Amino acid sequence: MISKRIFIKAAHDNYARLAAYISNPGPRGEKILFNWSAGCVGGDNYQENIAEVLDVQALNTRTQKSKTYHLVVSFRPEDERQLTPKIFQAIEEKMAQALGYQEHQRHCGVHKDTDNIHMHVAYNMIHPEKYTHHKAFRDFWIRNNLCRELEKEYGLVVDVSQTKDKKYSLNDKAAVMEAHSGQQSFETYVMAYREKIVEALDFAVDWQSFHEVIAGYGLTIKPRGNGLIIKDRHSKYAIKASTLDRSLSMMKLEMLFGPYQVPKGLDKIPEIKGYTKKPLHRSPERGQLFTEYKNTIEVRKMRLQKMKEQEDILLASIKAKWDDKRQELERKNIAKKNLYRLLQLGRKHEAEDRAKARLSFQESRNSVRQDIPFTSWNGFLQHKAEQGNDIALAILRSRKQTFPQEQPPHSPLDWLHQTQRRAQYASKERALLEKNGISTQGKKRLLSVLRMEQTTQNFQYYIDRKGAVIFTLKDGSTIRDNGQEIIFTAQSPIAQQIALNYAQKKWGKKALLEDNTITRAKSLNRGQSVTR
Repeated sequence: MISKRIFIKAAHDNYARLAAYISNPGPRGEKILFNWSAGCVGGDNYQENIAEVLDVQALNTRTQKSKTYHLVVSFRPEDERQLTPKIFQAIEEKMAQALGYQEHQRHCGVHKDTDNIHMHVAYNMIHPEKYTHHKAFRDFWIRNNLCRELEKEYGLVVDVSQTKDKKYSLNDKAAVMEAHSGQQSFETYVMAYREKIVEALDFAVDWQSFHEVIAGYGLTIKPRGNGLIIKDRHSKYAIKASTLDRSLSMMKLEMLFGPYQVPKGLDKIPEIKGYTKKPLHRSPERGQLFTEYKNTIEVRKMRLQKMKEQEDILLASIKAKWDDKRQELERKNIAKKNLYRLLQLGRKHEAEDRAKARLSFQESRNSVRQDIPFTSWNGFLQHKAEQGNDIALAILRSRKQTFPQEQPPHSPLDWLHQTQRRAQYASKERALLEKNGISTQGKKRLLSVLRMEQTTQNFQYYIDRKGAVIFTLKDGSTIRDNGQEIIFTAQSPIAQQIALNYAQKKWGKKALLEDNTITRAKSLNRGQSVTR
């Protein structure tokens, strides 16, 4: 029994998407065994409880961290026959209690699409009544100790790889990388030379001699923050030195060699080994297929890079063209008010040209992704196996350890639709500004409606006698844009979130939140947050 947390960056935090992935039955219904939700006021309705969680998360506007905790608990194949829905739910309840989420909302599901049946849990880290953000301290050890207790309680197979007898434990990110790519992580590569690196401390006399020893394995050690990292000499991959062994901490190495010294002349040191992302599968037939994989991936990268370079050249030419036009307008003797309108129209023209330029490359990119639909060694093997390659299937089966997927991948159509929407709205905004017979204030009001359409589709609007645009949302709350301020219903978290998104489309990073009013900040110091 293994548990791990799949970290989610705040920028990619999407509870609804994760909950939908947990309950997704797969194209043939082969993925999910059953799912449930807990801690919600709305009862057992899975979909309605997702909306409840989103409302609670929206009420906490202070935290800048992720509000979702994604937990995966994986079981041995031998345990499957004795695991019942009641046992799964009991295990989840004990996990929630140990991590401090027993009063929090969560969505759970049991997946059976791998050799190891596993349970996904999405915890809302925001308390449903206090609206505080809860994070368990040293949660790995909490989960690991609880797994050992649950194995004894329910008679499950003891996972030896997670016991305290193990000298080194691979971190979650490296384990997920290896599971999905089928290739060796940098951490595993360094771990293979752990004993030799530690032994080097016995005969190294100074920093330079120690640098020279580890340079032979394609590694270097250098300061990072208050400690040291072991880094690949030829790439950005690195791990914290003290996690490999406590004798490699900054304090102990400085006690041994004195203050840290930068290495010299390492280019002359021959490398015995180096990190190459070699495949983890043990099949003897993998060599030819791995060569084919590397060549195909290189072709994929080259084709996409060539398109990126062409796109950058086109976007640069569009920017240069409109920069010249703006400079030409500014040199003319035009009234300031009229100049502002012309510059605004020029920016909309430029935005439309840029959106259409990006859209012109989407079909070519999708073609490349359809021709070469994999990005990892495991994906290549699955692709070949689906085409009937028995060797690829045998290689896949040669590695018994499997892990559940982290997140559903983005479809190429998602990017295409997003680019199409940007081009569509840019065209609408440009056409509106060019339209005759409408006053400047009238155009601003209609632009406000277009911005709201980009934010949400479920709204109604009207314009009062003072020229303010008032939007009424589906829950009855309102958002009022009077030009200088955006005022929303204070009691509605949905209105607050939509108003913030709307303000950022209008003013960008200068949108400043105070109570239930959003204004445009006049000036911001470096590092100052625009919303609070």
